Formats: sequence, structure tokens, C-alpha cells
Amino acid sequence: MSKPVREPTPDRDAQSGAMMAELFEAVGFEITDEDSYNLLVEDVEFNGQRSRVERGDAALAGRCWKLGDGLEVWSVLYERGAEVYYADCRPAFRSRYVRVVAPWELTEYQEDGEAIVRGTIQGGPEVIFELQNVTELNQNAFRESHLHVALAGIAYNARVHSQGSRREGEVTPQFELAERLPEFAGQACENDYIVTGRVLAWRDLQNPATASTLVWIYLDAGNIRVEVLASRGALAGQLKIGAAVTANIWLQGHVLEEADITARYEGVDRSYETGDFWARLRREN
Repeated sequence: MSKPVREPTPDRDAQSGAMMAELFEAVGFEITDEDSYNLLVEDVEFNGQRSRVERGDAALAGRCWKLGDGLEVWSVLYERGAEVYYADCRPAFRSRYVRVVAPWELTEYQEDGEAIVRGTIQGGPEVIFELQNVTELNQNAFRESHLHVALAGIAYNARVHSQGSRREGEVTPQFELAERLPEFAGQACENDYIVTGRVLAWRDLQNPATASTLVWIYLDAGNIRVEVLASRGALAGQLKIGAAVTANIWLQGHVLEEADITARYEGVDRSYETGDFWARLRREN
């Protein structure tokens, strides 16, 4: 599906620009004005891997600048006859873990260079996320009843709950669309979420192009485990395993094809005990 280009309004454009600046900061880029944004677009054009998908009498041309450790920046050109323009430039992160989404539906906003997936994670909740790599996929992938998805949240901000403010066990897991919460009404993207969960793992990352320090956090939010990428500067508090974290995230992901999934296999995870595997085979009598 597609829809016409959204009519711009000064207030909405300013709000959207501020939100995207926070998201670019989460992958290590400082976007302060139109000039810095245009410079980033030029970098993506020069360094990005190219992909293309036809859409009737139009086409979307993708550029993906892969920075390492899953960090990416995507730009998308919209082409229709003699009309060619940059439709979008956005931050991206290819997550470590793979989810199965079924059922699902895809909505494309072709003139805006965007695609949104709505679906249900196997064994988890319904999700809405920005599909980053629609231009690099074989379209046969969209004929399947399920999608393999690398899903992660890019954080506008995040904070660690101090032990003094909440005792162990009092933190309520949360994975909620931001637009459903009164404090974010009318201000959130359709794929913005508020997530609260316990830290299962975390590690520092560095954007090699800017030397900015970032942090990857793996959260247990009850009915879903979520990977979150944040700028160190946007994270309040001291991380540790088991700490409670709340983050305001922009949920995005990549659909993986069979070759992608196979390439991700790294062997047995030695952090698991042998007994953990046998426990999964135990019959309930």
C-alpha cells in the first residue's frame, strides 16, 4: 500500500527534526541543522551499499552505510520518471537476536521512503516497527506467512532506576506504544514505545566514523526481550546486570532472508549450562 506525501507543517517538521536528531545521536552522529543532515546524506551516498526495488512506474533506491557492530545509516531515493529526490535518511541498528513475526502486514509510504510492519512476535506481543531494508530484499520474502526479523529499539533517552527509588521486585515490566500514553499523545511516532525491563546484558560500542560512545542493552520486559541502543550521553544512571531500565525507543528492524540467518550462526552459546538444554526436553507427566 502507499499514500500521498504528507503535507509539511512548520510545527510538525520542527518536532520531527528534534526527534530524529536524538535518534541519530543514538548511533553516534550529531545532527544539529539542515547542513549537518545534508552532509550525512552525502556520506551515506558515498559509502553506502546500494539496493533497489521497483514499485510499478516508480522505484526506491536504498543506500546503507554499514559502520560495524550493527550500526547503520540508511537513505532512500524515490524515483519516478524524471522525478528523483531523497525521500528519507534515518539511523539503523541490526540487532543480534532474531524474532519470528506472524501474522504480519506491511504498509509502504513510497514517496516518503518508509515501510512499516505490524505483526505479532511468536510467543510475544504485537509490534509496530520501521522496516529498514525493504530495498535489499527479494520480494519473495513477502510471500511467506512469517518473517524472520532482527528487531531493536533506538533510544531517544534511557535511565537506570536507582536502588533507593525502587526496591528489588517493585519494577513493573512495560512494553507500551508511546502514543497510547497521555504524556505522549500527539507527539509520538506510530512505532515509538516506552519499555521498562531488567538488564540481561550490556556492552559499550563505538561509532568508528565519529568515535562517539554508545551502549547496547538487552532488556527483559516481561512478555518481550528487547535490544536497545542508546547514546552514552542520553543514558542516565549506572548500568549493571539486573538493574531496571526505562527507555523511550523508536522500534525498527530488518527482515532476514535464509542466507542472513545462516550467516549469523556462531555455534553453541557457552554461557548456557548443559542442564539448560536438557530442561527444554523434559516432559511434563
